[in-house]
Amino acid sequence: MKLVTDRGWSWSPAQWEMLLALGPGYGAFDERGLLGTTVVTPYAEMQAISGVLVGSWAGRRGVGSALMSHVLGTGPSVLYATAMGEPMYERLGFHSVGRASAHHGELNEPATGITRPATPEDLLSVVALDRVASGLTREKFWAHVFGPSSSYTPHVAEDGFVCTRRNDDMLVIGPLVAPNASVACEMIADVAAGAGQVRVDVSGQDVAEFLLSRGFEVRGGCALMVRGVEDVGGDRARYFAPASLALG
Repeated sequence: MKLVTDRGWSWSPAQWEMLLALGPGYGAFDERGLLGTTVVTPYAEMQAISGVLVGSWAGRRGVGSALMSHVLGTGPSVLYATAMGEPMYERLGFHSVGRASAHHGELNEPATGITRPATPEDLLSVVALDRVASGLTREKFWAHVFGPSSSYTPHVAEDGFVCTRRNDDMLVIGPLVAPNASVACEMIADVAAGAGQVRVDVSGQDVAEFLLSRGFEVRGGCALMVRGVEDVGGDRARYFAPASLALG
């Protein structure tokens, strides 16, 4: 969390705990302590890399590149890169295949009623829908989402699902899978109604336009990058918001 504060990230202790429960984390150290981190979340198809965080006091020493080199020998990889990190990832063999823009705002509209709270009976169908849309097999992640200690709240709709979670006073929406952009917008409106400040990391233009038309602002974004494969798998036209920028 010292690194998080130093770099102005919004990661919470709960997010670190979840990621370290889903896969290994690595640190770079010197005699003064922790210099940087990276986290790997393994899936059957590829690994998601996140938490590549180096303290400002350790910058320009190759710490980030060393951490990445340590975890890149195990097969295809996917990550979301900030503008600052993108050149380093390109040097390591990653290439961009998409982008997610962070949309912040508030929806002052009635709930659409298109979703309902998920139940344990929905778990298998959600895992299957996620695999088709994202191209990733993530049983361990979904077991966490549906578990008692999860920060995620899952909702389901016909041929789709959406999760929400709280990050301080903000509601974060994702992952979001829907049959089309129109339904995706209805699902966002349903779970965001009365929720106050909302963040959605959006990759589809139609959903972005829906949010912008309701006063949302774009506050940064990240490039979706892969290494060892040409592109991410799945039917990404149905994958409207990621589980998080850490999880793909």
